[in-house]
Amino acid sequence: MKVKICAAQMQIKSLNVEENLRKAGLLIKEASSKDCDIICFPEYFLTGPSGKKNLQYTQEIPGEYTEEFSRLAKENGLYIVMVSIEKEDNNYYNTSVLIDDSGKIIGKYRKINLWSGEKTYIKAGGEVSVFDTKFGKIGLEICWDLAFPEVTKEITLKGAKIVFCSSFWTYEDKYSLLNSEELRKKVPRIDTEINFVDFCVPARAIENGIVFVYVGGCGKTEVGKSTFNMIGHSQIAIPFYGRVASLENEEKLLIKEIDLDLLDLAESVYEIRKDSLRNKLC
Repeated sequence: MKVKICAAQMQIKSLNVEENLRKAGLLIKEASSKDCDIICFPEYFLTGPSGKKNLQYTQEIPGEYTEEFSRLAKENGLYIVMVSIEKEDNNYYNTSVLIDDSGKIIGKYRKINLWSGEKTYIKAGGEVSVFDTKFGKIGLEICWDLAFPEVTKEITLKGAKIVFCSSFWTYEDKYSLLNSEELRKKVPRIDTEINFVDFCVPARAIENGIVFVYVGGCGKTEVGKSTFNMIGHSQIAIPFYGRVASLENEEKLLIKEIDLDLLDLAESVYEIRKDSLRNKLC
């Protein structure tokens, strides 16, 4: 089976939901016109990473935002992966939602591994999520989950063939947990964050025998008086080959058709799923 995957790398305007929604709608229409089966958006693509200010835009799921993307999915005949801040009771979650081409919400995933300031107002999810689709099982991750191989491994052992990782990754991330200028000066003046993503994405695909789709923002995002420089680098990786499609920092759709039969071939060669399941049971 072949599936045409689309990663929507876009520049995000902080706290401007109307403009970000408008842009997302145009990208969905473009993806549909190019016969894409699934489109995935970056993390925080509706609001930007504005900390507790984001809470004014929180909604239950389903809610207004998911209803809009359900309409767009049905209207354009493709699956959509979108992320927003979800409110449930008095808790807030960074949540990725999978919508099918009929506009139905198949399921959602709450980010397990929170980054830096998220920990002050977002509650971590408790389990990985894998969903049945006509393309096989699909798993969802969000941003910093990429740094934890066990997350992708658990998703794989639940049968996922494709994993989508929506992200908001910046050049400045390597400094965000350092409280002194002295410590910051010790961090190598290299593209650390790009290296992180470029090494991890193909590794997750190869070590699990899956399609791994990483989708990030691009350009600059203004948050108050601060400017965040996005790394871009949306990419798709598969077994044997590693990265087979990628972008730099341009606002663009990354489109790649993947033959999922390749995953079965990789498993027959390496038996990664078989051995991983056996080791888990031992």
